[in-house]
This record gives sequence, C-alpha cells and structure tokens, in this order.
Amino acid sequence: MLRLAEIFQDGMVLQRNKKVRLWGITDQAQTITAFLNGEKLAETQAGEGEFALVLPAREALEDGELRILGSAGEEVVLREVDFGEVWIAGGQSNMEFLLKFDREADAVIEAAEDPHFRFYDVGKYAFEGEKEEGLKDGSHWDRWMKYVPEEAPWFSAVGTYFALRLREKLQVPVGVVGCNWGGTSASAWVEEELLREDSKLRVYTDDYDKAVKKLNLAKYEKQNFKFRQNQSGEKARQDSDRIMKQESLKAPGAGILLMSKLFGTQPMGPHDEHRPGGLYRTMQQKIAGYACQGVIWYQGESDDIHARLYKRLFETLIDCWRRDWGEQLPFLFVQLAPFEAWMATSGKQYPMLRHQQQKVEDTVPRTWMASIMDVGSRYDIHPKDKRPVGERLALLALHEVYGGEEPCLSPRVEAIYREDGQIRVAFAHAENGLEARGEIAGLFRLEKNRKPIICEAAVGGSEVVLTAPELAGTDPVWIAFAYEPYCEMKLYSREGLPARPFAPRQAV
Repeated sequence: MLRLAEIFQDGMVLQRNKKVRLWGITDQAQTITAFLNGEKLAETQAGEGEFALVLPAREALEDGELRILGSAGEEVVLREVDFGEVWIAGGQSNMEFLLKFDREADAVIEAAEDPHFRFYDVGKYAFEGEKEEGLKDGSHWDRWMKYVPEEAPWFSAVGTYFALRLREKLQVPVGVVGCNWGGTSASAWVEEELLREDSKLRVYTDDYDKAVKKLNLAKYEKQNFKFRQNQSGEKARQDSDRIMKQESLKAPGAGILLMSKLFGTQPMGPHDEHRPGGLYRTMQQKIAGYACQGVIWYQGESDDIHARLYKRLFETLIDCWRRDWGEQLPFLFVQLAPFEAWMATSGKQYPMLRHQQQKVEDTVPRTWMASIMDVGSRYDIHPKDKRPVGERLALLALHEVYGGEEPCLSPRVEAIYREDGQIRVAFAHAENGLEARGEIAGLFRLEKNRKPIICEAAVGGSEVVLTAPELAGTDPVWIAFAYEPYCEMKLYSREGLPARPFAPRQAV
C-alpha cells in the first residue's frame, strides 16, 4: 500500500518557488520516486509507515501530472496539478462564511469561471472518529474544488475575494486551503500543551478541566451523539443557512431563544470543537507543513471573554503554526468589524480585543492587519459584504509579501498634540491626506475631569483638528477614536482605506 495524505489529490495547487513536502504512508520499505510530466523530481528511501518526499522548488505551472512511484510496483497518479500561490485561510465563522451567503453571491457565482483558482476545505470534525460516523455532510470537504458555478458556492467568501485579486495581479494559479470553524476560540487552534505551560493562557485549559470534571462521561457521550444527530439533518442545515443569510436582527435578544430551539445546547467536553487544542489536532495537523505562502486569518469574536489575553493567545498561535511549518509564515489578519449585538453575543469587549489585535501587528514580525471598520453590521456578527475584507487582505499580501507598491495600510494615530485650545491628531499611512466622508466629530471621544466634551472636527492633510472651548487650560484631556463596539466609520485615507480605532490616551 502506498498512500498520500488526503490533501494531495487531483486538482491540487502546490506552492511555486518553494520546496514542497509530500507525505503519506507505505506498508513496506521501498524507494519512492516523484515524476512531474515525466521528469524525475525527487526520490527517497522509505521504511514501513510514514514517509516524506521533498520536491524541489519550481516555477508556476498549470495542469501537470504528478506520479509517485514505489519500487514495490504501486503508484499514485495525480492529474491537473497546478503550481502557484497557496494560502491557508484560518479562523472562525467570518472566514468560514460561504460565498453563497455573500451579498454579491448571485452575480459572483454566475461569473465563476476560473479553473486555476481552487479551494480545499479541511473537514470540520471535532474528534477522531467523527467522520466515520457519517452524520455530517462532508461532500464539499477534503477535496480540491475549482472556481466554477457548481462548486463556488462552497468557497470561503473572504478567501474567494482574496484569491481573485491575487489571480488578477500575479497571473499564476492560486489555491486557498480553508482551515476554520465558526464560533471557535483561537485556543482551539493551538497545541494544548502550549496553553498549559503558559501561566496566563492556562485559564483556557483550567476552565476546560473544570467542565470535564463535572461530566458523567457515559451520559455525555449519549447526549453528544444525539446533539450531533440533531445538527446533521436537512432541516437543521436549512435553518442554519437561513440564519447565515439573515441580514440583521432588529431585536438581537430574540435570537437566543431561536438558536437554542433550533440546535439545543451542549456542555463542553472531549467531543466539543471549542475545547483547547481540539481543532489543532483534528484539523490543523492534517495540513501542517503543506507548502504555502502564508496565512490569512479572521477570528477573535469568540475570545471576547478573555479579551485582554488575546495578544498573548494569538501570538502563541502564530508561533505554534510557524513552528509546524518550519518557517516564518506571514500572517495577514482582520481586525474585528463594528458590531453591537447578535443573538446571544455582544460586542461589548470588541474595543479591547481590537486594541489587542493592533498590539500583535505592532510586536510580532511579519504580521499585518486589515481594518474593516467601515463594513460592520450593528446587529449582525456576520457582515454580508466580504469583498472589502478579502481585497484588503490581498492588498496586504501584494504589498508586504509580493513587493507591490499600492498602499495597503489603513490610517492610524501617530501622534496627538494639544495647543491653543485645540487638539491635533496626526495619522500615519495617510501620506496623500485624509478624507472625511460625512461627520467625523462623533468618532472622537473626549473627556476632561470625567466629563464628555462635544467637539468639532476638521481634516487638514494627514491630521484631524478638534476644537471645543473646554480644550483650553491645562487640565488633562483624554481622547479615544472609534473605540466603541459599533460605529460608522467616516474617516479614510485618500486611497479609500478606513482609519483604525485607538484606545483612550491622554492628549499632551
């Protein structure tokens, strides 16, 4: 028996200009050789069990034939193999969010005719053996799909808009590997031992241990199976689709009862996708080491309970994944969108979480953050307009990874000056100037002696000038910008990128 790991299939995209590691298993010691379009690329002496074969770096290629030949007589033939740009799309529901739910879905899917943009979605299984139960419809998981109308609805919307921009600019094949699951904490995607070893992050494993300790495991197994049966039916899928398509809930609290009625509730346990390190083992490890250019990441909504720990958690995740790939992979991530409430969730801690995300970009090498402060939805945690998200991630990739010249960073506060009864707020990444698309004064929160100050705001070049009578004198004034769960961003760079929020600080 000679078998490759599941991701190595017909129609796959392999990373160009990098060594590519293939791996699999064999039931006997033998020489294994790889041929691409008849040309010998690599050879290894494999013992019984797991083996790996490293292909040399090569340029972009379309529709090649890759043969893996064992000296014992077996071979694996993979057809329509492309070499191009590969990106891992990680995170939770806003990355998982399918193209068929996007605001532009009908027009975009109808026009989906690009056989050299391909998508692979890692199967969403919470524990070993769940796939074999057959409860979940995995027909669109664990296989390479082409960007055509029949298959495009099942692509990540963010991943799609990201890849289409890369295809346009780079003119090479693009593959996106989805490795994400809605509602999950970043702690589910980190090796469990790394959390247990960290005095701060141990709270995630401690909380899990306490929950499991209270369980009657035999009863839990039965309840969990029933729970998964209820989720797997056609009606449950239709209900879930209906919720994802819903633009907004005018009465957010009403959704709590709706979700409970549709899907029930389930205690945390060993079969739960939310458990620390769970999806790291059952999903990430299935693709760890698959040669790629980098990671795009959209997640954080489910980590609001420990918002102040998010920098530490996310940088641990980045270190963990980079270790597993054996290189300093670029991480391009999305700052959380404006949001107030949806179903049982609240955006109350989002300002702090966005602040923590900013700290990651500021301190972790080769990380860049895309701001989407203008595409949130007050009462929907799943904004339906994913094009700006994917295209801004692509802007970051094209500039920071591929060396393009188009500006890619949103304006952010660089300095604050207080003088002559006014405050000047200077923004970086606004070399060509700022642009107000409506009233911006309300985005600034000013306080003096713990009393709010109502100000006027005017744009001048790369600065915003705030004026109010209360700004005279020497008493301390505190200032914040867009530091709210939900706001309507009106301040942009001339290139059309929205300004980033900043946390309260004293004006000097």
